[in-house]
Amino acid sequence: MSCEENNLLVSRQGAVATLTLNRLERRNALDAALTRALLQALEQVDQDAGVRLVVLTGAGDRAFCAGGDLAADLAAGQDVRATLALYADLLQRMHTLGTPLLARVAGYCLGGGLGLALACDLVLASEDAVFGTPEVRAGMFPMIIAPLLVAHLGPKRAREMIFCARRIDAGEARELGLVNRVAAAGRLDELVAEVSADILAGSPTALSIGRRALARSAHLGGRQDAEELINELLEVLASEDAREGIQAFLQKRRPQWKGR
Repeated sequence: MSCEENNLLVSRQGAVATLTLNRLERRNALDAALTRALLQALEQVDQDAGVRLVVLTGAGDRAFCAGGDLAADLAAGQDVRATLALYADLLQRMHTLGTPLLARVAGYCLGGGLGLALACDLVLASEDAVFGTPEVRAGMFPMIIAPLLVAHLGPKRAREMIFCARRIDAGEARELGLVNRVAAAGRLDELVAEVSADILAGSPTALSIGRRALARSAHLGGRQDAEELINELLEVLASEDAREGIQAFLQKRRPQWKGR
């Protein structure tokens, strides 16, 4: 198993494949190239009968994934709609994968990064992990991951997290059902190894068939639903508030909203 992109590190130890987001300078934020690399790696995993578990993590301890890197995509001349569709495809592919997915979360897990974690079957976090959806503070909205948030939190708590741009620690994330287990400082890899062994002790056939059955029973929306969400997000991104929010974020100041 290999990956052409240096921004995604792919390793294999026994039956466990580890995918490491490797954009340290951007806190492992997702750009189009990294999203494509993840899709490619998941396709390879799905075709490898020897892989029975995928661990998704971020390089370093500062961030699992700080969200989407639209600024980098725009600078590279990427089409915004295509980038958003690519991310929606990634979440859908994670949803239909026949191999269990485990998120190893240290540091920031925000926006699109939170969507990645929630698309995994289990989320294991270090006690210093921080989860949140800061998009509205930058004039945007976490449109594509909203269904995942509602599925995990329920409508009221999901709205609070999104509308108030709340950031929560690992302990609260566990209480809310976003995280399965929390590791003490320096013990996250130990916890990942322990839970991985528990998963690998089960029947590969039962886990593969059962995961796909669970995916069919959970309505997280298909491509048509994703297209509608993308259209709505593009409408938000075209607003003056979105431009102001992005500029304010880059200039490290409070945005001056115009309401249009």
